[in-house]
Amino acid sequence: MSAISGFLAAMAPFMAMSVPIYAVVRLLMLIRRKQTVNWHHEAGLFLFVIFAAGLASQTVIPQIVCGSDGISVSMSGRSHETWLIPFRFICYTYEDMVVRHSFYSLLINILGNIVMFMPFGFFFPLLWRISGKKAVAAGFLISLSIELIQLMLPRSTDIDDLILNTAGAALGLLIYRVLHKYGGAFMDRFSSPEDSSE
Repeated sequence: MSAISGFLAAMAPFMAMSVPIYAVVRLLMLIRRKQTVNWHHEAGLFLFVIFAAGLASQTVIPQIVCGSDGISVSMSGRSHETWLIPFRFICYTYEDMVVRHSFYSLLINILGNIVMFMPFGFFFPLLWRISGKKAVAAGFLISLSIELIQLMLPRSTDIDDLILNTAGAALGLLIYRVLHKYGGAFMDRFSSPEDSSE
């Protein structure tokens, strides 16, 4: 649990910094369009953007260090690693659980990679009424983009991350469909009227 709380604590400053930036940009967009504000859509969009900022801070934004010398960007810590063998880390996690009786890899690397991409499968059809296939494809492409960017950063690029992230987007879509089945009228309130692509 300490590792999870550590990730959340690392994400929090970026999420907080994105709030005023998003608020100003979105307000200007709404004023320019001169349209009726759908507050359900705006609330959902706000949550999605803040989440995206937190995700970016843990995947593609270099570590920001605040110390006695002021604020600096750290690119140190470890060298880049590239893993292109499918299910390598998934198998390692199984071994980690069975042999070493450790659930760290399961919680952080397996469930973490799945959970952090569930919002893409959930929010895309919720906010913009796009099809399920497009929502999962968007999750896949965003994950692929992150892995490609990480080729230039001191982070690891792993095909298992791409597999797990896509599975997370599909799971998020499943949750959306279940909730829409039993509360469609309420869920439809979050859709943007001008962004229908089905």
